Amino acid sequence: MDKSAIDALYQKAKKEGKVVVWGPQKNTLAYVKENFGKQYPGIEVVTAASLRSGTKIIAEAKAKRYTLDTFIFPISSGMLPLYKRKLLARGPWKEFGVPKAKQFLDGHVAGLNNLAYVVVYNTNNVKPGEVPSKWEDLLHPRWKGRLLGSPFLFPHLMAYFNLTWSDERTLAYTRTMINKQKILLARGPREGFLKSGERHLVVGDFTQLAKIYKDHGVPVKYKFMDLTPSPQFTSAVMANAPHPNAARLLAGWLTTETAVKLREKKYMFDLTPSSNSSLAKEMRASGTKHILETAKNFASRKVNYKKFHPIVTGRKK
Repeated sequence: MDKSAIDALYQKAKKEGKVVVWGPQKNTLAYVKENFGKQYPGIEVVTAASLRSGTKIIAEAKAKRYTLDTFIFPISSGMLPLYKRKLLARGPWKEFGVPKAKQFLDGHVAGLNNLAYVVVYNTNNVKPGEVPSKWEDLLHPRWKGRLLGSPFLFPHLMAYFNLTWSDERTLAYTRTMINKQKILLARGPREGFLKSGERHLVVGDFTQLAKIYKDHGVPVKYKFMDLTPSPQFTSAVMANAPHPNAARLLAGWLTTETAVKLREKKYMFDLTPSSNSSLAKEMRASGTKHILETAKNFASRKVNYKKFHPIVTGRKK
């Protein structure tokens, strides 16, 4: 880490006085707004959260409106389309000591943390010993009418499975879940269905959300299954950032040990092969096969997603 270079960047950023950062959800941004100014006072942090942030950025760029400085999003669903359109700048990764293994898309984004797809279950309805270790074991008749999922996440989960499983196997799994197991793909928060006991186990939720549910008083646990798909969150500097120095300072700060510890307090952990985070160790100890999101497997997952999304929405049997 080059402290003198970072301090010089801070002095320039302080003159700009503001940095605008977007991400997919409020919980991915709250720690930034709460803590960045403590280390770098004099810079106002403005945040906005939306799962459709990437689409908005592209639309604004076409209209030549540039309001965003720093972006936080998974690498393929958010960053890759922007990278292809030359809307990202190379980050200050050298100054902040980010290793090459944590830099993606030709140095335009840096890795932050990962999500992990798991099952989450209500311990009042399901004993830990009853939870299977393989995703396909959830097709047993005992789980009929007890399963819950997300109409957004479930087809993405199937797209990850299809990287390892054949088309036939993944399609059969999807159809059986919907037609025989009667999985409830709820558009609303899954937490309420678990809390009420209306549904007992979520197929494809995240460890982070399980911990949040528990903080809210819902009696839940999570379990790593035989496959663990894992989206990769990253940070990037926008090529046309209105506050370019503040954008670089924030993007770099997000990679620091300070930010890593703040994310871990919010249950956001690095799960890459080099990580020594507590969740990474827990995941490896489970014996699961880790399927990490990369720019390289994005094309395959995009094709896969199109196979399963129509089944999930009911437009295709």
